[in-house]
Amino acid sequence: MSSENILEVINLKKYFKVSKGIIKAVDDVSFNVKYGETFGLVGESGSGKSTTGHIIVGLYAPTSGKILFEGMDISMGVEKRPLSLKKKIQMVFQDPATSLNPKRTVRQIIELPLKVHGICHGDTTQKVAELLQMVELPVEYMDRYPTELGGGEKQMVAIARALAVNPKFIILDEPTSALDVSIQAKIINMLMRVQKEFNLSYLFITHNLSLMRNVASRVAIMYLGKIVELASTEEFFYNPLHPYTKMLLSSIPVITDEEEAMKPKKIVSTGEIPGALNVPPGCSFHPRCPERLEICDKIEPCMLEIAPGHFVKCHLYNSMRT
Repeated sequence: MSSENILEVINLKKYFKVSKGIIKAVDDVSFNVKYGETFGLVGESGSGKSTTGHIIVGLYAPTSGKILFEGMDISMGVEKRPLSLKKKIQMVFQDPATSLNPKRTVRQIIELPLKVHGICHGDTTQKVAELLQMVELPVEYMDRYPTELGGGEKQMVAIARALAVNPKFIILDEPTSALDVSIQAKIINMLMRVQKEFNLSYLFITHNLSLMRNVASRVAIMYLGKIVELASTEEFFYNPLHPYTKMLLSSIPVITDEEEAMKPKKIVSTGEIPGALNVPPGCSFHPRCPERLEICDKIEPCMLEIAPGHFVKCHLYNSMRT
């Protein structure tokens, strides 16, 4: 494992057996996250991005593959992980209305991890107040219940809970998707500030490509359980390669003609979106791809490094491998 990486995901797979067959939610996914980096994992609903985050935090054990955190193999489920490791990796979920206990006050929600990990003994008032101030919430909120808070305020409480144990790595699973745009901006700015203050590393899971342009240093695109393109954010937006990536970027709404000119040429997909139970053979995107080749429906493409740090999984680029 490279000394600059806090996390390495290697050939990760997670399959679920259901009555109608096997769902390949995560299928041979590999990437790394560097210390202090925000790494974006982007995809449509059902792409497997959230499941990937759940495996890393330990909610699921992988079917196969490895997860290395600071060089330690953490591929086991959360119940087998030492408490010291659980403390280092935290997760902020998409919907704070379901991730916060409505019968607990904000104080009780935030102080629980403090007590579990032995960070505070006795009165936790001062520490809870510090955490609320850190996420830009009034100290008086500690005696309120989640039902008395707005959506953005609930998510800030969830972030404060994640920060309570001084983690090194936080998985942010669509943390702003259910919020108003103005609240989204406030939370994103707060997350970026906290990251710099405490040298945190983020895995930012989202379907919002515009958001990634502003917060992530590198971006990976997932489709039906696989990563199909990975690059630095600048390279990703100025030189997208995979037809699916181009389709996503061309559909981003913009305001000015200048922004419109920077987008890839409009890609119109064909066919139906396959389900997780009937992933097509070969390249899983081929039924929707306007640039498909004869080989695409027969053989799955390999992940190729087309330029330093820019990887793509597409038969169109076989001759360009460096």
